[in-house]
Amino acid sequence: MKKLFLIVFFGLMTNLVNAQNAIWIYNSDGTITTRNISEIDSLNFTPNMINMLIYHDGINDNLSVAGIDSIVFRQADDIEPNVILVEYNNEVATVRHNITSENFTVNVDGADVEIISEAALENLQYYLSGTTSNGSFSLESDMPYEVILNNVEINSTNKVPLNLTKNVEREIIMANGSTNILSDTDDSDGKAVINTKGTTNISGLGSLTVNANKKHGISSDNDININSATININHIAEASKGIKSDSNIILTDGNVTIVSSGTLTLEELDLGYDATYCTAIGADGNFEMSGGSLDITLPVSNVAGRGVKVDGNISILGGDINIITHSGGDTYTNSDGEPDSYKSSCIKADGDIYLTHGNIILEATGDGGKCVNADGSINIGVENGDNDLVLEMKTSGKKFYESGYGEDADYANPKALKAEGKLYVYGGTITVYTENDGGEGLESKDSIYIKGGDISIDTYDDAINGKYHVQFDGGTMYINARGNDAIDSNGTITINGGFIIAAGTTAPEGSFDCDQNTFSINGGIVVGIGGHISNPTASACTQRVLVYNGIENGTALQIVDEAGNDLLTFQVPTYSGGGGGPGGGGPGGGGLALLFTSPDIQQGTITVKQGGSISGGEEFHGYYEDATYSGGTTSQNVTISGMVTTYGNGGGPF
Repeated sequence: MKKLFLIVFFGLMTNLVNAQNAIWIYNSDGTITTRNISEIDSLNFTPNMINMLIYHDGINDNLSVAGIDSIVFRQADDIEPNVILVEYNNEVATVRHNITSENFTVNVDGADVEIISEAALENLQYYLSGTTSNGSFSLESDMPYEVILNNVEINSTNKVPLNLTKNVEREIIMANGSTNILSDTDDSDGKAVINTKGTTNISGLGSLTVNANKKHGISSDNDININSATININHIAEASKGIKSDSNIILTDGNVTIVSSGTLTLEELDLGYDATYCTAIGADGNFEMSGGSLDITLPVSNVAGRGVKVDGNISILGGDINIITHSGGDTYTNSDGEPDSYKSSCIKADGDIYLTHGNIILEATGDGGKCVNADGSINIGVENGDNDLVLEMKTSGKKFYESGYGEDADYANPKALKAEGKLYVYGGTITVYTENDGGEGLESKDSIYIKGGDISIDTYDDAINGKYHVQFDGGTMYINARGNDAIDSNGTITINGGFIIAAGTTAPEGSFDCDQNTFSINGGIVVGIGGHISNPTASACTQRVLVYNGIENGTALQIVDEAGNDLLTFQVPTYSGGGGGPGGGGPGGGGLALLFTSPDIQQGTITVKQGGSISGGEEFHGYYEDATYSGGTTSQNVTISGMVTTYGNGGGPF
């Protein structure tokens, strides 16, 4: 790095003597940074030689040294054959190039630049620099090209600031170290600040800020691929999108921040209304992210807004995502004349959702809001793969009435995750919290299969809810419902493996509820505590299970076998008040119901001790290993004979 500094220094001094009056810096992102030497006040490097700083005209160019391929000195007015320079100076734009083809046309009106390239001119690079308060750039080309934003600020009062027509592939590159700003007004004659028709690839080592007032921020009729660069988008119009594609949006790297301050629109039709939402990222096809960062904020002004909404599938394969929605929903009559509601979602897909890698933090604060919502299936983690996923989901809104009456009333509930199709959890570190009544954790309108992962769920309503089937094959889980069932299936439940601590609220709710359907236990270690439990189906179990009714509220208990071996040492949660689960509900009736299963339970006599104290050992949400249990005010011997042993009154089917 010091060698590079010396080359620059002595090259600068030598070429000053030789009257070479411009420095040309060729960057690895394909861009060129040029500065007249007479304009340069100083040239320095940051500590550790990470960035090169060029001070000129009160401006600081901050160039990544790693992004520099080479540095040469040339005449300032040199222009390479494939380069078109567009320079903005307040109300005037200047275009310089060496292209002589009659099929290459340049029109300049003040600071509005229009270029039409009908010839087969390949590899053209359009460099935009300078500042204008009322200008634009429009390009119509038959061949792929690059548009390089090199410290340009374009504010347009009545046109699209950057309009790239024709269906050819184009590159939009932020030059190394550059800061670029594009803005429109609500009088713009287009639908976006950056409007393109062909596949659009966005990259670079600089930054881009887009301020959209008319409609969308970045819009393309085809794919949008973001491969690098720092992008900030602010859009405020009703039903607008920060990034919009009629096809797919793919984020492989870069840092994207979007603030969506608009709101929804309700279009009046014959029978009702059609809702269109203000969305940060919207695609008619798919959205895929494999790297970089995505930070989305939907302020209170954005009623029922969506962070990412696509008509196809959403795949998060890596990177960092942080999405927060602030506004709640409300009811309306839809286009079919039926009662409906609009509410916000952090991530919403009409197809399937795949959350496999990365760090994903989602929060829906408004009433009825959802973190993850799919009309298809949802897949979390990777089967038989590297499960480095971190997924955090939180809702803090309330439910609101939607339609119906009495027991048949429908509510729009805040939910961390909802799948109309199946839900598969293969692995990852998953944390779920819902604050208010109606707030559910993981819900499928089909079936749920949990095969692995470190999962912590703390909800007011059902923590896990499946319509047809809920199955556990592995994973480590703490599942707590403060106001309902921890695990609720309207169909069957199967436990083949895993380590599960499930705490539901007081009777008539509890830890496991499967509506008198088959409840099969074939492996794993499970502790279920709550007011009630669906009894496992003895004929469908291959591992022995104890259902013990009459557990004392807040007690420390221990279960030992005939030889005095510790089978379970557990601190029962404290239920207080009148409903609401551990820390917010009363024991109700004759105490609590415990479900316990472990491969260590064998035929014979076991002893259940309550009222003692626990010290030492390792603890996981009340479950202790290698701990010392002492004392105990009650002790009860129970004979284990069949696959399911029930002691005391209570439990039984819901």
